[in-house]
Amino acid sequence: MKEANDRTNAKLFVSGEYRVISSREPHSTVSEQYRKLRTNIDYSSFNDELKVINLTSSVPGEGKTVTALNLATVYSQSEIKTLVIDMDLRKPKIHRAFNISNSIGLAQTVINDMALEKTIYKASEFLHVLPAGDKLPFPSEFLLSKKLHALIETLKEKYDKIIIDCPPMTAVTDASIISKFSDGTALVIASRKTSADVASSVVKNLKENGANMIGAILTRVQKRDAKYAAGYYYYYSENYEEVSDKD
Repeated sequence: MKEANDRTNAKLFVSGEYRVISSREPHSTVSEQYRKLRTNIDYSSFNDELKVINLTSSVPGEGKTVTALNLATVYSQSEIKTLVIDMDLRKPKIHRAFNISNSIGLAQTVINDMALEKTIYKASEFLHVLPAGDKLPFPSEFLLSKKLHALIETLKEKYDKIIIDCPPMTAVTDASIISKFSDGTALVIASRKTSADVASSVVKNLKENGANMIGAILTRVQKRDAKYAAGYYYYYSENYEEVSDKD
């Protein structure tokens, strides 16, 4: 891992858990699906700018983190200054997809008033990373804090797009809290893993808590899943299995 004071050259890499295919194989079929996802998100709202987008899922293991990483990457490849934030404070994962430490990050920025240049990694010119940082005893209270909301407003002035990786909805209420200060929320659903009833219940919960639902992302889609996919805004091809089977 890189030392905490070396924040400039974080590199995307392939690990056993996370394969950021849009970085390593930008011309692949799967990478093209992520670019289509980016376009669909951009056109999901004509009147309101979607600068802060958070991704959540119904349960763990639906591909939420992989989707957040690749979505942030394809935005940055279009020379859009992008920040990916790990707000899965109980089980942070984003740092695993970069050769970086999780000892300093979002938590220290807010609680200890650390300067952003000390807590944000630069993966490339247009892709920056803010890991979760050390675990907190009261994550929900942290997410509700005025200091965090003020930080998000500051980051919106510095970045064109902010992608937030959230915890699953059925685990904790954190994703609902995060959705309130996001411009748009997308629900990641794994084909043949999550029932339509569970997904509908999660969407209802998010909307009742003030989330601006911009759509759902169906992962691990195969041709036989076309009927299951009907009604969702966008979904990946059967080639999604090349990316990852883990959250």
